[in-house]
Amino acid sequence: MQTNAIGKALITGFAQTAKTDEVKQYLLRGKELSQKYIDIFSNFLIKEDLPAPMSWDSSVTDSTTSVFSDKLIMFHISAMIAAGVGNFGMAMAASPRKDLGLKYASLIPEISLYAADGAKIMIKHGWMEEPPQADDRKDLSKG
Repeated sequence: MQTNAIGKALITGFAQTAKTDEVKQYLLRGKELSQKYIDIFSNFLIKEDLPAPMSWDSSVTDSTTSVFSDKLIMFHISAMIAAGVGNFGMAMAASPRKDLGLKYASLIPEISLYAADGAKIMIKHGWMEEPPQADDRKDLSKG
């Protein structure tokens, strides 16, 4: 939850300063996903009469001055997503609760699709090389 709360605050700030609409829209989608995950895991805590951590939203200033390039922003978001997926995997493996494990497992495909969309944006703008692709053996066999 804390990772998503910090990520949401960072994404909010990045979205305020991103230069291209495509990157802004991608970031706003990430902000919504982060809030969704915060809500899901807050509910687990609340149901157990445990306090949910506060958000970091109040730490985000109202600045719209761009200090980072969209390329750097996307790189950081990509790294955050990779860390988040790793956190879900570790939490899933470490949790003795089946309900939490299933919830983590159900969220990984959604965040992975978000990551793939980010990679497409980065490839489109030349900020990342397209990963090597396997040859289509069936197509090559048609001659």
